[in-house]
Amino acid sequence: MGQVQFLSLPDQIVSRLTEDILKGVYLPGQRLKEQELALKMGTSRAPLREAFRVLERDGLIEILPWRGVRIVEPTYDEVRDLFEARADMFGLCVRHVAVHGEPALLERIDGDIDALIRQTDAGCDEREYKEMTNAISSQMYAQIQNRYTRAFIENLRQKMLWHYCYMGISSYAGRQEANQYWRELARALLAREPLAAEAAAHRIMAASKDVALRLLEEKLAAPAEPGMK
Repeated sequence: MGQVQFLSLPDQIVSRLTEDILKGVYLPGQRLKEQELALKMGTSRAPLREAFRVLERDGLIEILPWRGVRIVEPTYDEVRDLFEARADMFGLCVRHVAVHGEPALLERIDGDIDALIRQTDAGCDEREYKEMTNAISSQMYAQIQNRYTRAFIENLRQKMLWHYCYMGISSYAGRQEANQYWRELARALLAREPLAAEAAAHRIMAASKDVALRLLEEKLAAPAEPGMK
């Protein structure tokens, strides 16, 4: 039997706060009050502060000297850079899968992309769409064996998920456009064409990036809501 792994108290706090941030329990720019959180989680401030350092490293919060902690607010440049880095990582991954992926994996991805397109046409919502695309990409990311590359990819994916949740960047028209590129990706993988697969991966990310940056500009231009600063 494998050993059961138990999370340390700071890791438990990191896991809970990460989930809350991704779900929108805490909003961009909102301050996290240390004493209130410690009471809410039934812990002392020491493990909470250790968790804060991890969350800051992950890019979800920022620790302000003498002013406490707050949820990060995405900037235009940060979102642009994240999408471009994610496109490069996704392109690297699909190129690897096109060359080395087992035939059964390629067939499964093709079937999952067909299901994605059918569900989109049937009117699935944004959450369902993200879950399906995440499941498809996760199958391909799992083929990367280099632990450093995988750690970098996972860190990027977490940050991207938070931005997706914050901006709500998917629309029905946008999902249909992206699906064209998902279909191109499936064809390239089945044909063992790594460069075509990489190009399709970049187009998938570019379509999302364009919408995300436009919506972010609108959010940044809108008046701040009370309590956000």
